[in-house]
Amino acid sequence: MRYLTVLMLFIPAHLVAQTDTQPQVTIEAPSDPVTVGQPAIVRIKVLVHTFMPSPPVFPSLERENLLVRLPERASGPISETVDGKTWSGIQRSYRLYPLQVGPVEFGAQKVVVTYADPETNAPTKAAVPLPQVALSAVVPEGARDLSPLILATGFTVDQQIDGSTEMENGGAITRRLTAKITGTTPFLLPELIPDMQDPLLSAYPKEPRFTESEDRGLLSGERVDEIVYLAQDGGQTQLPPITIRWYNLGTNQVETIDIDPVALTLAPPKWQPPDTDTLIRMFAWVVGLLFALWASVRFLGPRVREWNQTRRGRYRASTDYALEALRKALQDHDISLSYSWLEIWKSRSNDPDRASDLEEQLTRIGAARYSSHTDPESNDWAAALSALKAMKKATQCPRTPLPPLNP
Repeated sequence: MRYLTVLMLFIPAHLVAQTDTQPQVTIEAPSDPVTVGQPAIVRIKVLVHTFMPSPPVFPSLERENLLVRLPERASGPISETVDGKTWSGIQRSYRLYPLQVGPVEFGAQKVVVTYADPETNAPTKAAVPLPQVALSAVVPEGARDLSPLILATGFTVDQQIDGSTEMENGGAITRRLTAKITGTTPFLLPELIPDMQDPLLSAYPKEPRFTESEDRGLLSGERVDEIVYLAQDGGQTQLPPITIRWYNLGTNQVETIDIDPVALTLAPPKWQPPDTDTLIRMFAWVVGLLFALWASVRFLGPRVREWNQTRRGRYRASTDYALEALRKALQDHDISLSYSWLEIWKSRSNDPDRASDLEEQLTRIGAARYSSHTDPESNDWAAALSALKAMKKATQCPRTPLPPLNP
């Protein structure tokens, strides 16, 4: 202690005086947590030993997710006793409204103070650091499950519909919701009308309108959301119902507001005659299709007919055609025609010996027909058809397959 006293003897007197007369800046903030959207009163005091020729420059305290308001007569003169002497100054009050849960820190802030030098009364400026302070914003326990979060002492929502609910195609109807809130700022209110996907309607939302007022620190106001819907097609649809849940700070209860749906009847679009451009395009398409059809008949028709004739001639010259004609002749009991087609088949077949059974049956039929006996020939014709089937089957399935190439 003795050394400290000796050391102070070497400090110039004017430095000691300057230290004693430096402006004093203090800040008062609530230590308890603040409810989101509710005001926290913060006061900054600036005191000087002499007087201030010009008012101090206070910080704005503005931060993200923090609403700052200055009440009426936010700044006023004050005086306090410091070390037995009267110091004068100015006090500024802020109303701070946290907009989300969590700590609100202000960081490094300074107050620029202009005061009179105690020896010369000359204006002297000093940037005095603001003491560190922080707020803590919370949500009441009963409101923690709300999404979106609406905390207020009063809240109402009114719906207005402009336009007829029986809409013509292209007609418009406007849905307007006006939310009035007390106890907080309306800027905390979420979007009131949700998006809807409806092929019968096209939605055109407008920018929301806000109105805010303050009465002795109590914020209130309204938000107006408005969407215009245009009818796109005919049918039945509706503007959906809306449910909004909010927390009443006065009763500490969650309350619900239900907005009724709006049923709409949309008339189908009226038929409109095509315009000149559409008619020209349709005519061009018709002409193009007719030309394509004519070209197909003109150039492809002969080739198609030639191909069809070739195919038909090829079939008429085949063994299958001869067999089919032979079967028909047998069914008609025409022995002469049967012999004719049998000979044609044998001339076209690679194995005419397969017709031996059929030839034997036809010989029996001929012998019975031209003999003096009157035996019925029905059984012989049936046997001839059976022989034809066996011959046809043998034709489709060769008797002896080709031997293997490499036995």
